[in-house]
Parts: sequence; structure tokens; C-alpha cells
Amino acid sequence: MMTVFVKDHMLVDPALQQEIVRRVEAGNFGADEPGQAAAALGFIIMPDGKRVSVYLRHAADPVLLDCAGHVVLITRRNNPGAGLRALPGGFLDPIPNGDGDGGFGIEQAVTAALREAMEETGISKDILTAAEVTPVGRRSYNRPFDIREAWCDIPDTAILKGDFFAVSTQAFCVRIKGTLSTVSLHAGDDAADARVELVAGLRPQQFAVLDHLPLIMQAIATCCHD
Repeated sequence: MMTVFVKDHMLVDPALQQEIVRRVEAGNFGADEPGQAAAALGFIIMPDGKRVSVYLRHAADPVLLDCAGHVVLITRRNNPGAGLRALPGGFLDPIPNGDGDGGFGIEQAVTAALREAMEETGISKDILTAAEVTPVGRRSYNRPFDIREAWCDIPDTAILKGDFFAVSTQAFCVRIKGTLSTVSLHAGDDAADARVELVAGLRPQQFAVLDHLPLIMQAIATCCHD
């Protein structure tokens, strides 16, 4: 039987996952605010002898909560995890550094989290402006389950189609005033659907990314304690 190492653009081989995570954790990429959009991690040799470049990319995940037990989730339109639930997060964008040399800096994590919330759920900027925003723990780099095969060349980075990139993330609790049940949502970007869910009814198998439900529970513990 043929061994599968990549499925739906995700690296699924445990040994290769752990080697990439080891490199990520050995690096110094910025505790919470990384200094660049993508960092090179060398290359790995696949079992078929193919040499594949490996990178690290940084994401932010907004956990849109009220304290009546509701959270905003999207349904992913594309792989990885097409058709499954996820937080409405995404990658920190490269931004021109402004010194005229054509170089790039990187968007702040909280800015990316709120931008992704608006792009993927259509939630009003006014609602987000009035929300209480709190970091949930620290940026997570130990995520072997979220190492992706690039399905195209990634703009403004060195990542090319077929390369692997590990994803780090920082979650933010975005505590909405009032109840989410009255908030208008409209799915956008790579979200097929956006809806308000009761946290108590969520199960791990519904999620595209293994740590999204734990991040929701950590966010509740962080900012819904009164």
C-alpha cells in the first residue's frame, strides 16, 4: 500500500512534521510579533528523494465571543479543511517598510486578526471598534498539524508552489458588547459561510484545525470571567 505524506495540501507524515516543528522551535522568530512574513527553514528530503524547501508563516486568529456562550465561526471554502469549521483567521500581511528600498515589514498580529474578522465574516468595523480585544496566551509555534503545501507561489515571499510552510498563530479574544445573535454576518474571502454558534455544542471533529476549539475555550477563560 502506498504511504501518503501529503493530503489536501497538508503534510500528514508524523516524522516530517516533527522535524519541521523542531526547526521552528529552534529558531528565534519573535515571541508574539514576528519580524517578517515568512522565514526560511532550509529543506527536507522526501521519501521519494525530492528536495522540498520549508518555511514558517505567521497567522492571527480572532475569537469573536459574547459572554452568553456564542462564538463566530466560518466554514472553510478551500482546503485545507474545506467544509469544516474554523476561526476566521489568516496570515499577517507583508507591508512595505517605507524606506524606499522595496523591502517589506509585517502587519501587527492584532491588526491582522481584526482585518480577517471583517474580511471573512462581514462583521461591522463599528462592532469591532467597541469590542474588548485581549491576547490569548502567547504565539504558538508547536503546531505539527498545520504544515501546508503551497498550492501557488505566495506573493511577497520566497515561498513557491510545492514548498512546505509551517503556520504559527496568535489568538485574540474579541469580546463583543451585547449578544452575537443580533449581529449581521456575511461570509467573504475564503469563507463559504459565517455563523454564530453555541460553544457548548461544538465538537473537535467539526474543526479544520485541531487547536481552534482549544483556543476558543482558552479565550473564554481569558475574557469571559465576570
